[in-house]
Amino acid sequence: MGHQRLGKLPATRPWQAVVALITGGADAAELAAAVGKAAEGSLQRAGDDGALRQGFWLLTQLPLAAREADFGEALLALGLDTTGQPSLIEIGAALMAAVDRGIACDPKATDFSEMAATAAVESLVSVAGRDAGGLFGTTYAADDARTALHDLAKPARFAVLARDFFARVTREYLAYYLSRVLPDHVGGAQRFPSLKDHHVFERALEIHCRETSEIVEENAASWFSKTNYEGGITPAKAGEFARRAFAKVRTELQARAEAAAHA
Repeated sequence: MGHQRLGKLPATRPWQAVVALITGGADAAELAAAVGKAAEGSLQRAGDDGALRQGFWLLTQLPLAAREADFGEALLALGLDTTGQPSLIEIGAALMAAVDRGIACDPKATDFSEMAATAAVESLVSVAGRDAGGLFGTTYAADDARTALHDLAKPARFAVLARDFFARVTREYLAYYLSRVLPDHVGGAQRFPSLKDHHVFERALEIHCRETSEIVEENAASWFSKTNYEGGITPAKAGEFARRAFAKVRTELQARAEAAAHA
């Protein structure tokens, strides 16, 4: 993911403000908004990232593929090379391979592209895996995987998948920057006296990203239904939704921080 190769944060005023917020005890919402503001240019570009667009498009197509008579052939048509009756883990691996091929051919690919690819796989396995849970917990067997994916073609269920994806992408993007500075503030009289305190903050950041991504869920169900009915969901249509959804999440990060500051 590149987290260890990045070194220190840039010594610019916006990033100095981020560090000041950390040392000052700011909460997850304040820090998320500050990072979003400091990285605004790259966040805007991230909305057009090829892996983000491709990953999201494949998430729209996998539930529809599960409704085809020949599931294996439908997956192959999407560029996912699997067995005829794949498990959820196998589908996830094929999804990662497909997006990775796109990244390898994209001269504009960045570390964010890898984050988007990973988020797509994690969201698919997590959301579909929960739906496939049985008496003995989550199962990834082939029949259960196809049934769970089949159910994700319901607009309301797809909206949950879409929200999970953008929440994970947002959280990973914020952590991409924060991971370069947070470890310097762990221990002793630092912002996080112990690793447990650090983990509590990371959990709060994850929850904040999920709450912020609620706006995606609100729009995804109607978009999925309407777009699929009106000619189908093409890569271009999915990519445009992904761009707008990521922009809405960026705006929501700032709005929630401002609301908290005036509460």
